[in-house]
Amino acid sequence: MKNLLFSFIIVVAIGCLNCFGQDDLVIIDQGAIYTEGMAESTLEIGLASAYVDRGQVINDNPVLQPQLTLSQYNYSLNLWANYDLGANMDNVRNAISEFDIAFAYSLPVDVNQMAIDVGLINYNYPGNGDSSNPSTTELFLSSTILSFQNLFTPSITMYADIQEYPGVYFLFDIFAPYELSEYVGLVYGFSAGYGNTSYNDEKWSVNPSTSNNDAGWTDFNLYVNASYEVSDTLTAAASLNYMSLNGSAFETAASAIGYQANQIIWGAVNIAYDF
Repeated sequence: MKNLLFSFIIVVAIGCLNCFGQDDLVIIDQGAIYTEGMAESTLEIGLASAYVDRGQVINDNPVLQPQLTLSQYNYSLNLWANYDLGANMDNVRNAISEFDIAFAYSLPVDVNQMAIDVGLINYNYPGNGDSSNPSTTELFLSSTILSFQNLFTPSITMYADIQEYPGVYFLFDIFAPYELSEYVGLVYGFSAGYGNTSYNDEKWSVNPSTSNNDAGWTDFNLYVNASYEVSDTLTAAASLNYMSLNGSAFETAASAIGYQANQIIWGAVNIAYDF
């Protein structure tokens, strides 16, 4: 969820990108859905062919990813889950392997067409077989430049763990909208992840206590999302994504840890209902 949750938080919280002449952009983990005015409550479900998290291929089999979003004024609350239909890297299947709670606040400022958002995400792992994967919490700070939103929208988000794992992860993203019709739109984009030394030691080594990884770029991603507004309250979407790790060091670490791929193409379909 971490890779694209930042986009959901940034855009839903500010609610002002006006992509395709509409009011709100809702990112649904592996896909994007555009709605004509975000309701205070949105129920969403996604079916993805894989679960990829910050370059880590947790599951290369199909997963279900439902979520519920509550938003009002500058605040938003998001509940998200991952249900593994096929075996993940811990050989867990037909179970919820992750449940996240995210809270975001969009600062009521307009600094040179820049939106600033802050919040926290609590990660929980109820079903992970014999692996030890304790819950943890991250603080995040994001900045989105809106000056060129009709052409492209760049953003940067910083995640810092405050509970279980040391390290800071930065996600850089840029996407561009393309309107096919009043009800159909496309978004295509690129994102890249960067971890500091502590983060890369923790996430990209078999034994973090003895690792000495350098800070650096970890993963690169390309994506395209298509959406169709079925009605005022129902929107469907599909996405195609590509992820590649940055070089042999991360590829070797991924294999040693047990991540299921070094690079992957995966897709997703999503549906969202506003009520």
